[in-house]
Amino acid sequence: MGLLDLPPELLDLIIDVTVPNGLESFVLSCKTVFRRAESQIAHHNALKRIWSHTSNARPTRLGDTLGLLYEISREPIIAEYITALSLWDRREEHELVGEMDEPNFREDEGAMRSIKSLLKSAEYYVRADQDEWWQQILEEDAAGDESEIDKLHATVALLALLPNIKTLQLPDRWHEVRSGEAAEDLVPAVEALIATANNSDRRLRPLSSLETILPFVEEGYDVRVGLQCLQPLMCLNSIRNLYAVSCVAVQDDWGDVPFHWPNASLRSPLTRIELVSCCMDAGGLSILLANTPAVNVFRYSHQTKWDGLEYDWNPGEFLETLANYCGSNIRELAITIDELHGEVINGLSSFMRFEKLEKLEVDVIPFCGPPLESGQRLGHNAYIPAGASAWQHIDIPCMGDMLPPSIRELQVNTDYPVPSEQALRSLFKNIRDRSLDKLLLLKKTVIRQYLSSTAQELAHHHGITLEIFDEGVPSPRPRAMMPEWKREFDSTVGGIVMSTVDQ
Repeated sequence: MGLLDLPPELLDLIIDVTVPNGLESFVLSCKTVFRRAESQIAHHNALKRIWSHTSNARPTRLGDTLGLLYEISREPIIAEYITALSLWDRREEHELVGEMDEPNFREDEGAMRSIKSLLKSAEYYVRADQDEWWQQILEEDAAGDESEIDKLHATVALLALLPNIKTLQLPDRWHEVRSGEAAEDLVPAVEALIATANNSDRRLRPLSSLETILPFVEEGYDVRVGLQCLQPLMCLNSIRNLYAVSCVAVQDDWGDVPFHWPNASLRSPLTRIELVSCCMDAGGLSILLANTPAVNVFRYSHQTKWDGLEYDWNPGEFLETLANYCGSNIRELAITIDELHGEVINGLSSFMRFEKLEKLEVDVIPFCGPPLESGQRLGHNAYIPAGASAWQHIDIPCMGDMLPPSIRELQVNTDYPVPSEQALRSLFKNIRDRSLDKLLLLKKTVIRQYLSSTAQELAHHHGITLEIFDEGVPSPRPRAMMPEWKREFDSTVGGIVMSTVDQ
């Protein structure tokens, strides 16, 4: 018996089973199925339009994650339509509209029972203390909009229902989901979710399609979020892109925001890591990169965090760590500085170990310190070996000798003449010659200067394009937005949010 020989009622059931992932391909298989599926197609298109990109922002309530669970409890198939989800509601209370006329489901015992019953279908929930978990959801929800309590238990419950989500923006206080923080009891639940996504035999596994994590906090000196809270999600088999802001992973400073990888048997398939206004040392970076061996795009901007965490920073050690773990993979690399209160301990001195590097963007500042191989150090623990001459800006190596033959594009951001006219001159003193005899693939070289063109003569002398950032603009953007990669990041994630409160 052929498919079209089946009774119409059975064909309807088959069509229903294909929703949502297989519906479009199935109904396009023949005209008969397409005509039979007209009502399902209309409903499918409506759900896709409304729910594929959604958030927990509701007109009358901030961060209403319980409201999302309520909508799914009314029509569970909604959970399968959500592919992009934002749980970071950036609005202020005054931006909410007035009370709506529709009934409040929180006052409906039947509606609340339906939500609780929905959660019991989540695989992790079967192993949890269901009554305690539900009570936590209710207590967090009852805290209201004025509380700084995010709906973290409701968040984990929601994530456990989403098999097709590809892009996720976590709630503002997700940083508390790690050891030593207020929500450390949720860490085992999150790890169980990841294990379910990676290993369950279920057809619709929660989070099994998640590819991209977006930032969930502001940038700023006062904002620091332990990168540790994102570590479990990095272990998803599907994950590919990490975009983060204000994350901290420091092993060797006083601030006690370390990063560790608890399960040495798990590796992350991340291929892109972009970290804005973050604070990491070589120790924290080494643990991250040792467990993300597939990374081929790495972009990082450094920021000293409150109370002077990484007041002095060591780009030289940072780059050496990158080369040790990812030197053979990296195609695109950016290292820039948003805010550095102290000194460059050791400067960047060579990219030769990045044998596949095609695009590099750097600030001049990370070069402004003695190379690791000199044995010298600047900053609080400055050191010069006996008999050695103190490092100077004239000692900065030339870009032409630091770059591998694979390089195709180079962008250098400068505050010329700060910190020294000599710094930029040293970087480019033989770039023209090397582009003719060694760097044969280098087709684009840009010096980008903030609000000024005083480096024009130097750029012209070396045959380099000078790009002036926001010159003549009535309200120029902050210096930290000058790097091209930061502006691309800003566009990709929907905007880097500037800090307004301490975190």
